[in-house]
Amino acid sequence: MNTGPSLKKIRLNKEYTITEVAQRINISTSLLSQIENGKITPSLQTLEELLRFYAVNFSDFFKQVEQKKYIYVRKDEAETIENSEHTILFTLLASKLQNNALESFLVNLGPGASLPLARLNDDINGERILYGVAGSIEVVLDDETFILESGDSLNFKSHVSCTITNRLEPEAALFISGLPPIIL
Repeated sequence: MNTGPSLKKIRLNKEYTITEVAQRINISTSLLSQIENGKITPSLQTLEELLRFYAVNFSDFFKQVEQKKYIYVRKDEAETIENSEHTILFTLLASKLQNNALESFLVNLGPGASLPLARLNDDINGERILYGVAGSIEVVLDDETFILESGDSLNFKSHVSCTITNRLEPEAALFISGLPPIIL
């Protein structure tokens, strides 16, 4: 388990010096340095004091420590989700990281299928990108309409309302990526 480097990352993100933290929780700077560099494992009491000082609870800390840095998904292992009318098929593209800030999907739209994307609050500074893979897809952003063809892309803020519709093709496909949640 990577507790030391994770503790160091928290300390640096909160902009504390190693001396400040050591003094506040009453341990030596040398001990804290050894913990952060993974040379020794902190006692449960020391870990508890550090997390309390950083205002991080145990479960959140251990989720972060155990979180994978990457996910590789082979094409034949990709998860797919189909809507109840079987007109929209979502293929998750390596979106299995815990607490990930980015969701990515390959979306196949049957004839007449329409997909509204979740509109996030104005104060969230997220972005979305759509990339045409096959066919022609109508994209309505607020009140403006775009036709997304294969190879075309569209980037927009996640607070903009977006509806994607396949009006012209027997089947169309696009890549969607952005700040979660994407789908309503």
